[in-house]
Amino acid sequence: MLGFDAFSYVFLLLILLGVLPNLFYTFGYLSHIQRKAYFLINYFAFIFAMIGVVVTDKILSFLFFWELMSLTSWQLILTEPNKESLKAARFYFFMTHFGFVFILVFFLLLSHNNLMASFDSLDDSIASFKYPTFLFFLLIFGFLSKAGVVPLHVWLPYAHPAAPSSVSALMSGVMLKVAIYAFLRFLFLIPHWELEWGIIILFLGSISSLVGVLYALSEHDIKALLANHSVENIGIILIAIGLGMIFHTLKLDTLSAFSFIAAIYHTFNHMSFKSLLFMGAGSILYQTHTKNMEQYGGLIKTMPITAFTFLLAAISISAMPPTNGFLSEWMIFQSMLSSASISDIALKLSFGFTIFALALTSGLAIACFVKAFGITFLGLARSQNAKHAKEVNILMLVGEILMALIVIGLMAFMPSIVKLINLALPLPYIYHKIFPNYLIMHSLANNYGAVAPLILLGTLLLITLSFVLIYKLLHPKIRLYHTWACGYNTNASMQYSTTGFAGPIRRFFAWLYKPMVHTHKETVFGHKTKFKKSLYEVHVKPLFEESLYEGVKKLLYKLSYLVYKISHFEKGRYSALIFNLLIFILFSIRVFYHQITWGSVVLEITIVAIFIAIILFGERK
Repeated sequence: MLGFDAFSYVFLLLILLGVLPNLFYTFGYLSHIQRKAYFLINYFAFIFAMIGVVVTDKILSFLFFWELMSLTSWQLILTEPNKESLKAARFYFFMTHFGFVFILVFFLLLSHNNLMASFDSLDDSIASFKYPTFLFFLLIFGFLSKAGVVPLHVWLPYAHPAAPSSVSALMSGVMLKVAIYAFLRFLFLIPHWELEWGIIILFLGSISSLVGVLYALSEHDIKALLANHSVENIGIILIAIGLGMIFHTLKLDTLSAFSFIAAIYHTFNHMSFKSLLFMGAGSILYQTHTKNMEQYGGLIKTMPITAFTFLLAAISISAMPPTNGFLSEWMIFQSMLSSASISDIALKLSFGFTIFALALTSGLAIACFVKAFGITFLGLARSQNAKHAKEVNILMLVGEILMALIVIGLMAFMPSIVKLINLALPLPYIYHKIFPNYLIMHSLANNYGAVAPLILLGTLLLITLSFVLIYKLLHPKIRLYHTWACGYNTNASMQYSTTGFAGPIRRFFAWLYKPMVHTHKETVFGHKTKFKKSLYEVHVKPLFEESLYEGVKKLLYKLSYLVYKISHFEKGRYSALIFNLLIFILFSIRVFYHQITWGSVVLEITIVAIFIAIILFGERK
């Protein structure tokens, strides 16, 4: 049942790094949860299931742990039942089992009805399978729907905000990476990749990164903002995977290994800083009792440790040097620059679009976390709850500090992490080309770019220490003057709001957002120009949910009603419909296994045409 290899160990390490700080945080957060026993049973079962997925090498046990992971996380979303969590749980349940159907089909096609077989036994089945592209799409729909790739990402902005914050940290930081593990595990079993596969993954990653960061910028809900950034970072990971697949197809194995190392290293980094961000958001929610950033402000004064750890994670997710997020994105950019020598026009266009998408994503991510940190922690308190907030309990702080140390450790020990990842991949060993010595990391691009992680970290610590010393020495003990604003007393209403901050970007991308504006004004004694209270809100339409999923849902409703009407009131047409479906299924199976002749094609098409005519023109009541 258990089958460890180097690849399993890498992701087992990732899970443990994500879980251990979360345990401290969870037990500190427990007083905020009403159904404690229910929560803890599902919480530990969820962790057990994620570990089981990465350490098993049997098909049936993999399916068991995968489904257990889905069901326990679904139950954790329902920890505190309300309208929001019920909708999120229903959506998540549908999407996770939508993906499970494709996973099951993948194994049924390859296992020869022996689900007790090990993964190694799939090698021959995959090598002899006539339609490897079909298997590739099963992997995309099966595993990347759980990872949150666009357009299969729609459950994330619902599920993560509805779940308890410690669960959000595990789902976003760890569970999504388990899906990446499963995708890579079975992708590497396919012996030959088509060039188009890498381009598809590259395109999906580029779109996911852009869509994720753009929707994050428009959010008022801090946990929904972070959930959309999970979509963005999954997109960045897929960009690196797509690059690795393309280079591997072109027999550029050294560049392929570099890209896959960058992808897996970014999974570690995203696990660390996204878990820390959700912990910080949970601490804020714990004290202010709201997820609306418009009700925050000035929390750096009353929650300094949470503010500092949140800032560290925000800088890292924004890929600012010298953080671990910067290092992994630097590797991905260097992978793309390595493509300059490829002469294929289609690939050059694909790489050009990807470079544009990743560069724009990085810039927008910085803007988003300037908004998130500034409006949450700086300025004046925007509500009474924010004004009277205080630092969370010691267990929650220990969890945040431990995860902050992991963020720093992933940068400080980057050479060791890269070496471990390189050893685990079924690709060339290139560690010594990347790190000719422990201090300097080289790219494999033609420009031979280099970066020094430890030197950058030391420089950052010196600069931070210098600022602290200068602040302590020069900061006045008494404030002599109050802030003056053209004769008016300053107050929280004069500060930037989340709506105002994202306004220019929202107007530029109005074709994507399709914003809906709501205003409300209370006048003073009926005067049109004197307001007691004024409210201006902008809500963004979820494009994929409104355009794609609502359309599919309406179509399924119409089809189900048509089948209901035929089955109850038009028996002849209903019998013809059933028979036609059976013919179609049998015909499809024969095509799939190449057991078909031109004579049988003509005969079966004629039969189908007759029964279609019966369905369309048969007796109606």
